Amino acid sequence: MKQNNLLLNISDQQLQQAGLTRAQARKSLAALDYRDNDVFRHVMNAENPVSRKILTMYLSDLLHRRIVWIGSEATEPVKANFREKGVRYDVMVRIRDDQGKPMLVNLEMQNYRMAESLSLRSQGYASRMVSDQIEVGGSFDFIPVLQIMITKRMPEMKASREYLHYHRYTNEKTSKRMPKERCRTLWIEMEKTQALERIPTEQWRISDKITYMLRYSRDPKKQKIIHELIEKEEVIRMMEEKRMDFLKDTSYAIAKMRMKYDEMDEKTVYKKGIKKGMRKGVKKGIKQGIEQGIVQGMVQGIVKGKVSLLKELLRQKWELTERDEKDLDSLNEEEVNQIVQVLNRINTPKDLHDQLKKLSDSKHQAENHAQFSFSHD
Repeated sequence: MKQNNLLLNISDQQLQQAGLTRAQARKSLAALDYRDNDVFRHVMNAENPVSRKILTMYLSDLLHRRIVWIGSEATEPVKANFREKGVRYDVMVRIRDDQGKPMLVNLEMQNYRMAESLSLRSQGYASRMVSDQIEVGGSFDFIPVLQIMITKRMPEMKASREYLHYHRYTNEKTSKRMPKERCRTLWIEMEKTQALERIPTEQWRISDKITYMLRYSRDPKKQKIIHELIEKEEVIRMMEEKRMDFLKDTSYAIAKMRMKYDEMDEKTVYKKGIKKGMRKGVKKGIKQGIEQGIVQGMVQGIVKGKVSLLKELLRQKWELTERDEKDLDSLNEEEVNQIVQVLNRINTPKDLHDQLKKLSDSKHQAENHAQFSFSHD
């Protein structure tokens, strides 16, 4: 496909810093599809003309209304207190249709491993969208909100062949649903779009084509249909161009880092962990020691490898000091992952120290809270 040639524009220096050959880069990066949260945000974030056009066409068809204006909203609301669970929306936009009606829309590309909590997550996100609009001393009126949950499959929806499912909240006393224009959740089951293959693509709605692309863009068995969509539909062609752009911009470093994590987990770290665990197990002379050593070795190796990659990416921005190295080496796996999530906002030593201080403050607050709770028990 012509767009894949864009991967050739990745510089040799970038490849060397990533520790990848050009063949490995093509294979690994080309496999990134829209189900990756960073790719999804880049393509659908509405912060540039191309993404706005893609999202406008998608939402207009899904909602059966002509959207004439769309604007980006903050995706990370400020916490009211340190105990509050943080929220990070994938794509948050404010829209207005040709009748002048506004709406707040959040699109979430969901993690398949969190299937059991998807319903609770959707309620939490929608509730936050409403509460952020209400001010102290004001009324409880709010702009209608729509929570769009894009997921692989919902087990409880087996009886339905459709891939779109609207849900609304109900009145506790009357059990009647709230007006549909106020607070809704739209579930999109990407896996069920496979049923569209029974009819010609010319008969698909534009939202069908976009959703199909979100799910099957890199599926080898679906490439005949994917190529047909790219050739015939401008919006699908723009989606693929945006995905390829993602691989070339600053977010490339984060995507590459996450891919390297997977490679380390499966290859280098796994081997080192087993060797270290075996040495420890043999020394103790018992089966339990071997098993515990393997697990401990793998965990230590994974964390060390992630920190090493993180350092490499930061060295591309400035020369790390001895203090920087020491602070990064002291991070656990969860803390490293939190730093990676905000890596695009860390461009100076001060930025790094600010993020490390946030982690430290949060850790101390949690410890103080636990100690306080224990004293009362």
